[in-house]
Amino acid sequence: MTGNQTRRTDALLSEAHRNPHGPIKTGSVMRLYARLGIAPKRATARGDLKTLARQGLLTEHGPSHQRHYALRTTHQ
Repeated sequence: MTGNQTRRTDALLSEAHRNPHGPIKTGSVMRLYARLGIAPKRATARGDLKTLARQGLLTEHGPSHQRHYALRTTHQ
């Protein structure tokens, strides 16, 4: 993982921990990245969400055109 990827995923996970019951959507990740001065591209946000889901840190919900993610809890 590059330094920029690490910064993005750390920020994304930190934000998810602040609101553990809320859905995480691509648009909210893009807004987070924009606030942090990180490239807020849709493909970047989607890729980061998918990566964290593959790592078991987030869970995917919904069909592909309405996909959202949630922080994975220990009892899921």
